[in-house]
This record gives sequence, structure tokens and C-alpha cells, in this order.
Amino acid sequence: MKFVIRDDDTSYFTSKEDLEKAYGFIENGQVSLSVVPYAVPHHEKGVRPYGEGIPYGYYPVGDNAELVAYLNNNKDKYDLMLHGYSHEYQMVDGEWQPEMIWKDEERIAKEMKEGKEYLEKVFQREFTVFIAPNNAVNAKTLRSVEALGMDYGGIIKHRDRDWSPRYAMNYVHRYWIRLRTGMLMPGVLNYGRHREMVSYGLDDFETLMKEYELCKKMKAPFAIYTHYWVLNKDPMLKQRLRDLYHFMMCEGAELVSMSSCFKEARK
Repeated sequence: MKFVIRDDDTSYFTSKEDLEKAYGFIENGQVSLSVVPYAVPHHEKGVRPYGEGIPYGYYPVGDNAELVAYLNNNKDKYDLMLHGYSHEYQMVDGEWQPEMIWKDEERIAKEMKEGKEYLEKVFQREFTVFIAPNNAVNAKTLRSVEALGMDYGGIIKHRDRDWSPRYAMNYVHRYWIRLRTGMLMPGVLNYGRHREMVSYGLDDFETLMKEYELCKKMKAPFAIYTHYWVLNKDPMLKQRLRDLYHFMMCEGAELVSMSSCFKEARK
């Protein structure tokens, strides 16, 4: 069985010590890090994932030379993906909106292309998977994902994409599984010009085990998502991930990158 750990929010503000503290227990396989090209230090509702007192602005990840060297020297442990452009939120009509929602389509297309090319230059590897900040995405973002020849790490909601026969087929399939099991459909879904794969959260261990059993039954990759900075602040959540990893290894699972799951599905 394939097992994926997707970690979001690696950026200029991330240190190698942060990643080693979060994932020092990993003995075999790759953690899939989604990287913000030009991160802002603040998220919605005053969330400060990187600490207090950082002046607001756009910080290129390539300016953190120590992090870049660490990730480039540990390609066997970390796979990298594109995570938005800046992870910037804006207040719109009294609500905080993540960047792929509040930005217009022209800006999204320009920045996604720029961010992808920048990360490929900095990290000397191809970026083939896009992860939306806050897991919030829509049709205008997916058009850019497809234009860049990328896949998407997440499953989208209702009426938030361009209609197509594949969309209709996948929609019916997804919600048939949802009605039967009460859970999100696992595995890679083919939408023609791009593919998608859901990730599960760590919050509820009982639910997580049910999702694992569903993936096992459907012979689908079992992907979970988290954030290194959350793991480093929450010992209980980190222990849950550690226990899950060792359980999966004892089950004979293989920790693989999210991008490899997409590549295998494209064969």
C-alpha cells in the first residue's frame, strides 16, 4: 500500500531544524512538502505560523540559503510541490479569503507560472503538483493548473470547476462513495488535463482509521495532510503521526511522494 504525508507551508521562514524536529522519526520514504514561493508572515485571523514580530511583506524562499541547501541535499527525504504564490489572505465582504479565491484569474495564471518557474530554478527540480493554500480552489485556479501541466493535491467541492463529461462522471462516483461510506473518496481521479487526489486530516484518529481501511479496500494511496509548525506546537498530534507512520510501516506500506502517485496514475 502507498502512504503519503503531505506537509504544507514550507517557506522562507522555515528552518531545517523545524523540518527535522517534525519529521526526525521518518526512517524510509519521502515527505511531500508544499512550498510557498514568496510567503507573507501572517495568515487569516491573526494566525502567525512563523512567529511574532515579522514585518509584513513578501519573502522569497530562495533567500533562505540554509533551507535551500538542506532540501537540495535531501531529495531522497523530501519531495516538493507548489503551494500558492504568497499564501496571502484578504478580507472580502467581512470574511477572510485565501489567495486562490480573492485573486482574479489573470493574476493567478501569472503568479502560478512565475512561482513554479522560480521554485524549479531555486530547487533544481521539476514541480508537477499544486496545493492550494487553505485547500481552497476553484475553476479559475484549475485552468492555470492545467495550463502548466500540473496535477492538484485535493478534491474540489460543488460547482467550482468547468463542467465536462469527466467532471460529471467523477462527481457521481465521488458522491456515491460518500453516500455509502460517509467518507471522501480516496485515490487519484482523472479529469483529462489534470488529476486530483484527496488528503485526510489528523484531527480525529477514529475517523482516520476508517479512511485508512477504505483506502486499503479500494487499493488507493492513503494520503494525510498536516503542517510542520502545527506538529511542532502540538506534541499529541505529532505522536499520532509518529504512531501512524510506524503502524503503516508494520503493515508493509511504502511512504511515497504525492507526485509519484500522480505519475504512476498517468502511465
